[in-house]
Amino acid sequence: MMLHSLQGDLFPKPPFDFSKSLDFVGMFSPSEGEQTVSDLSFTRAIYLENQTLAFRLKDEGTVSKPVLSYTLYSYEEINDEMKSAILHRIRFFLSLDDDLKPFYDLGSEDPNFAPVLDELYGLHQVKFLTPFEAAAWAVLSQRISMKVAHIMKNKLTEAVGDSIQIEGVDYKTFPSARQVKNLGVENLVSIIRNERKSEYLIAVAEAFDRVDESFLRHGNIEEVKEWLLNIKGIGEWSAHLELIRGLGRMEEISGHDQTLLNCFKKFYGHVATEEQLKIIADGYREFKGYWSYYLRTVC
Repeated sequence: MMLHSLQGDLFPKPPFDFSKSLDFVGMFSPSEGEQTVSDLSFTRAIYLENQTLAFRLKDEGTVSKPVLSYTLYSYEEINDEMKSAILHRIRFFLSLDDDLKPFYDLGSEDPNFAPVLDELYGLHQVKFLTPFEAAAWAVLSQRISMKVAHIMKNKLTEAVGDSIQIEGVDYKTFPSARQVKNLGVENLVSIIRNERKSEYLIAVAEAFDRVDESFLRHGNIEEVKEWLLNIKGIGEWSAHLELIRGLGRMEEISGHDQTLLNCFKKFYGHVATEEQLKIIADGYREFKGYWSYYLRTVC
């Protein structure tokens, strides 16, 4: 089958260190095995607007003057509309347009946070590839081990996702909300072998298939959170994961987060309290999500 391709360059907002993004991808278990990372390049597939594509990114710049070369692949012709859509998705996935300088200015005044900034300088948040994938992972990983959740996710991808081969390697796409919704609960149960999670996942798929993504990414955060919490199977923890890792909403941090508190104590003192965490986080204003993301990553 003939493979179409397009090439070009992306210019992230500096400072941007692609090696830090790849390091994070390497340790992020929910996406393990779904991409290829080698020689400061990254290759992954995506199902986008009813078309299966893959993209390869390669570091061609510096932290202060970043450049990512890209190659897009598809068995179908990649028209201008599709090219624009996938490049927009890549920029969002790797947070290429995030301006970290105001965050770093705030962090430079926080001596306890300085070692974290030094270690992760240039790291832009790596999200889930799509908001639906983040929400699906939130449902799959509730109250079970990451290993079991990842097995379920792989089964879903294998059964429903599409495939594209690049240089002899098959890349599978995580299914879209519509693809999962169209399965129905009974078929989904036969794939992931969990009735309750199947019911929740169908509810999430139906909701995300209807919603306008621009509302989720740019609407009032309290309204977005309320929309999420009204989906069967989405609670406070899942909603927060979606807001940060699926939508890049960095204005908030989750409450009563023991993992974050443990990371906070590592850098701010072992007797640090949850109240102190909130005070410090509030000082980072609209970047408090980035502050928690950095703490979790280095912790």
